Amino acid sequence: MTDQFRLQPPVDNPIITQYFGENPDIYAKFNQAGHEGIDFAAPVGDDVYACADGEVDDIQSNNGNAYGLYIRLQHDTGGQIFHTIYAHLSQVSVSVGDRVQASDPIAQSGNTGHSFGPHLHLTLKLAGAKTTGYPDGVIDPLPFLEPDETPPSELTIHTTEKVRLRAGPTTASAHLNWLNPGEALTVLGDPAQATASIGEYGQWIHVQRASGLTGFVAAWYTQADAPTCQPDDAALPDLPPPEPLSVYATQPLNVRNGPSTGTSRIAIALPHEPLVVTGDWAVAVRKVGDRSTWLQVLTPDGLRGYVAAWYVQLTPGPAPAPLLTVYPIEDMNMRERPTVQARLIGTCARNTPLTAHDDPARARALVGRYDEWLYVETPTGERGWVAAWYVSESQVG
Repeated sequence: MTDQFRLQPPVDNPIITQYFGENPDIYAKFNQAGHEGIDFAAPVGDDVYACADGEVDDIQSNNGNAYGLYIRLQHDTGGQIFHTIYAHLSQVSVSVGDRVQASDPIAQSGNTGHSFGPHLHLTLKLAGAKTTGYPDGVIDPLPFLEPDETPPSELTIHTTEKVRLRAGPTTASAHLNWLNPGEALTVLGDPAQATASIGEYGQWIHVQRASGLTGFVAAWYTQADAPTCQPDDAALPDLPPPEPLSVYATQPLNVRNGPSTGTSRIAIALPHEPLVVTGDWAVAVRKVGDRSTWLQVLTPDGLRGYVAAWYVQLTPGPAPAPLLTVYPIEDMNMRERPTVQARLIGTCARNTPLTAHDDPARARALVGRYDEWLYVETPTGERGWVAAWYVSESQVG
């Protein structure tokens, strides 16, 4: 029986950023009805764990396939055969034929294959199953994930206006449903901690709706007592309008020249760098964290582009430290886009120190690889793209 098979989270902080079936417009070009698995937020280098007991059935290198470097585990249970696939990895720590137990570390997360940012993709297959619009065997992993066992408390809080229920404690987490103005929510976990968070900007509270749906609510949209009157359903966040509104990447994030993952990259934004949103701040602030929406922004060096709204938040994150320094192995060009057809914006002399403006682990994995590009900053502050196959981590003699 399929109800005998359960999955444990494959990462330490299981924040889901894309659910099964989402974004059908993006996946139509792959002849799929939507996203064919679940994505978890995972910076490059985070540990990845086996979701269930099984055997390493296959490991594929980052050879141009959509999954990049990935592992497939086989799980035989109750007379049925399941497979879990862990994609976009940076490293693996198991071999084909190894037996693993649930929660054993098997790899490190990455950004390989057809990935628009560091994360872990999990696909679940059941031999003989058929989900309309997907390859044979592909099924939704969500019903098999271990249920949230955080106990409900006796504390009830109330929303102050219409607000999103999210899958995790961040504006980058997936939107699960709308909560109504004045809705009563049961707090999960420590009531004292939740009480101290009520009304506090930047804090989140784990809650359960009357329907049983659980998730996280922004604490600054909650109060302890039921409202005496219904707030305006269209009220804006109880924050002064920022002038201008800045958002921050939740991880090193591609800035593109259009509102689509199919458009060219123009820069990479780091979590501590403010991205100034253009247009109506009130409209933009409601998009933050939403799947399939994009924000037009100005980067710190004045480039105008677009970022995925589900990978930004309203507060800055830490700066990656130290950033990787690379050196041209010969005089080379720096370009406006990561392609040899892009406009030339400068030249870099042999052995010039260039700071890779990206996650250090991701940048290091690209050094020396043909047809890959690095977004770099020169000693004089210019930024652009250089061919990764013409740089080294050390100066050449």
